[in-house]
Amino acid sequence: MIVALRAALAGALLTVLLVVLAILPSPVRTAQSSPTAAGPTSTAPSRPGPRAPDGPLPTVRAAPYVDLTTPPLPDLGAVADASGQRDVVLGFVLAGGGCAPTWGGTTPMTDPAFQRSIAGLTSRGGTVTVSSGGAVGDYLETRCPDAASLARAYGEALDAVGTDHLDVDIETDKGRAVSTARVADALKLLQDERGARITLTVQVESADAGMTDDARDLVETVSARGVAARVNLMVMNFEQRGGWAESMLDAADLSLAALQRLWPGSDPADVAGRVGVTMMIGRNDTAATTTLADAGELVEGARARGYGYVGAWSLMRDDGGCPGTATEADDCSGIAQEPWAFTRVLQRF
Repeated sequence: MIVALRAALAGALLTVLLVVLAILPSPVRTAQSSPTAAGPTSTAPSRPGPRAPDGPLPTVRAAPYVDLTTPPLPDLGAVADASGQRDVVLGFVLAGGGCAPTWGGTTPMTDPAFQRSIAGLTSRGGTVTVSSGGAVGDYLETRCPDAASLARAYGEALDAVGTDHLDVDIETDKGRAVSTARVADALKLLQDERGARITLTVQVESADAGMTDDARDLVETVSARGVAARVNLMVMNFEQRGGWAESMLDAADLSLAALQRLWPGSDPADVAGRVGVTMMIGRNDTAATTTLADAGELVEGARARGYGYVGAWSLMRDDGGCPGTATEADDCSGIAQEPWAFTRVLQRF
C-alpha cells in the first residue's frame, strides 16, 4: 500500500514539473539578444589615451604636386591625357596684398589662364588639392592677422578652384616663423564651417629623428583643436643613411611612431592610414637622388605599412630631359628616365 502511494505521488510530481516547463519561456537566446552576437566594439577593450580627431579626411591616395607658379603654365588637361594622372596637388597659394590669397603671391586665384588649365583637369574627373605655403614666398599663415581672416583666405582659395581639399605646406627650415595656434584655429573654423579635408605637409629632419620639432608642434596643436588631418611627410632633402629608400622609410617610421604616441587611444592601423609620404623625384635639393628603384621601394613600403597616401615633387619634373645635372631643375628629374616613369610608380599604390 505504502509503495503504491509513493509511486502515485512521484507520478503526480513529474506531471506538474512537465507542465511548468512547457509554459516557461525558452532559455535559447536569439542572435539579437546573445552577448556573443554583438559587434566587436561592445566587447573589445578601449585603448587608453587621446584619440586622433574624428572628421573628414582626404580621399586621394596618390597625387604629385604641380607647381603652377613657375612658367610656363602647364596645360593640365593635356598633362592628364599624357600621364594618366588626374589627381594632383596645385601649388602654391601665397599672400598677395596683405591677407589676399594668390597664386605665387602675384597672380589672382581667378586668373582666366589658370582657371582654364584647372578646368581641363577637373573635366576629366580629377581631384584637385590646393596647397598653401611651400618653400618660398610670403605665407598667408604669417600675413593674415588672425585665425578668422586666415580661414577666409583658405576658403577663397578653395572656392576659386572648386575643391574641398586643402594642403597646408609649412616649411620653417629657412627661419620662417609661423603661429601654429593661428593655423590650428583657422583650420578648425574651416573644417567646422565647410567640412574641408585637410593635409598637413611637414618637414622631416632625418632618418634618425623623423619629423622636425616644428612639424611635431604643428601636428600636436592642430590635433588639440580637434581638426582631423592627414600628415604628409616630406621625405626629401635630409642626410642619407644607407640606401636612400631605406632612409626615407626610416624617417617615416619614426614619424609614425611619434603620431602613435600622440594618439595612443587610436588603433595603430588608423594612425598609419592618416600618414602620407611625399618624395622628391630624381635629383633632390641636397646630395640625395631618388631613383625609380627607390621610388618603387618607397611605394611598396608605404603600402606594407598601411599608409594612406603617396606623393611626389613634382609632376612637371617627371621626365629625363636633363640627365646628370648637378642641381635640381624645375622641368626635369636630373636622371635618365622615360616620361612619366615616376608617376607610373605612384599609380601602383
